[in-house]
Amino acid sequence: IAAVRRARAGGLRVVVVTGRIMAELTAAFPHLLEEVDAMVAENGAVLVTSAGSRRLAPALPAELADALVGAGITCRRGEVLVAMSAADEGRAIEVIRSMGLDCALVRNRAELMLLPAGVTKASGLVAALADLGLSPHNTVAVGDAENDHSLFDACEVGVAVANAVPSLRAHADLVLEGQ
Repeated sequence: IAAVRRARAGGLRVVVVTGRIMAELTAAFPHLLEEVDAMVAENGAVLVTSAGSRRLAPALPAELADALVGAGITCRRGEVLVAMSAADEGRAIEVIRSMGLDCALVRNRAELMLLPAGVTKASGLVAALADLGLSPHNTVAVGDAENDHSLFDACEVGVAVANAVPSLRAHADLVLEGQ
């Protein structure tokens, strides 16, 4: 939070783009929304600004979460996505196939997110930047996991933290040192 405050005091706009479910994020960081210009949650599916919150994609059907639970998979439902352990990926694919759904499966280290096709951190960021009147060419993205590749592609500069997954470090324009 201190770094975000310094950035904003220096005239930068801050948009947090996360795979997290908004309700879980605000439970962990209740005042985060007061510190940033916008939040993109659920891996690009939900945008929160001072104007309010809106879905950027239709929610996955509730029956999907029910079917996953019926298959013995523990999952969490957000406004749009369904999240679970990446260890359940094979069984989740079977459930999605049996339901005939068009879903994207996105990894974030040991987590797996099921999203409507076409929803990415990049698509969410583009919507946030449009709302704020900002250009992706003046945007720096910082990330650490598989779901940040699209984010790097949408920004002028992609920065991987030191402990980022190897593929993201290779994709980055800059890799930070230290923890």
